[in-house]
Amino acid sequence: MINNKPGLLIYTNAGRAAAPFQGGFLCLNSPIKRSVSLNSGGNSPPNDCSGVYGIDMNSFAVGSLGGLPAAYLTLPGTIVDSQFWGRDPGFPTPGNSTLSNALEFTVGP
Repeated sequence: MINNKPGLLIYTNAGRAAAPFQGGFLCLNSPIKRSVSLNSGGNSPPNDCSGVYGIDMNSFAVGSLGGLPAAYLTLPGTIVDSQFWGRDPGFPTPGNSTLSNALEFTVGP
């Protein structure tokens, strides 16, 4: 990911998708929820690809990080699809965003 850029985790319990979206592919079906705001971190400017988005989903799911997490994030057995979204100022609108590969996980006890 591009360093020092805002982003967030988008997620759903509605399953997988593969829809063109802002120059990439959105891998989530609607309805889509979002995490709290994140920062990719990484090297000091100029822009490079040293950034990484990350979130502690256990803390987010119970509200410890703020935001409005979906109740299903604490329901064991729930399948959740997720993907990071962030800003990429190297391209004009609408391609000035970046999407990670998707991740599917099952909520544990």
